[in-house]
Amino acid sequence: MRILIIIFASIILSACVEIKAPERLVSDTYRTGKEIYHDIADSDEEQHFVHEIVVAEGAELDSEKRRCVDELVATTRAKYNLEGYKVAKMVHTEGSTETVYCEIKAAVL
Repeated sequence: MRILIIIFASIILSACVEIKAPERLVSDTYRTGKEIYHDIADSDEEQHFVHEIVVAEGAELDSEKRRCVDELVATTRAKYNLEGYKVAKMVHTEGSTETVYCEIKAAVL
C-alpha cells in the first residue's frame, strides 16, 4: 500500500515540474559552432579571435556591438602584438537573453 502511495504521489508531482530552456538554445549553439569551425578551418595566415557579451537591458544594439569589438581587441592586444585587425563577423542573438557575438581576423606579429 505504501509503495502505491509513493508511486501515485510521484506521478502527480512530476506533472507539476516544468523545465524551460531558452529559445533556440541548441540550434543557435550548433549554428555558431559550425560557423566558427568553418571560418577557422578556411582561414589564411590571419588568426581568428572571438568574443560574446550579454546585451545590457535597455542598451542600444550598436553601442553593444562596438563594446563587443572593443573588449575583444583589448584582450587580444593584452596577449598578442597585433599588426591590424578586421571585423569578420557580428551576430546578434535574440531570445530570453540577448547576446552579441563578434569575431575579428588579426595579423599577429
